[in-house]
Amino acid sequence: MNALDNLAGALREGSGEIEVDETLRLQALKPLERMLNFNA
Repeated sequence: MNALDNLAGALREGSGEIEVDETLRLQALKPLERMLNFNA
């Protein structure tokens, strides 16, 4: 239950944000898009 409370607090307060380098974000996006296109 503690994890759900923490999640609710993070969503409510906008805390726990993680910043990712743009180059890394674009590299990680490619396999995610392939997975989504596979299901479509």
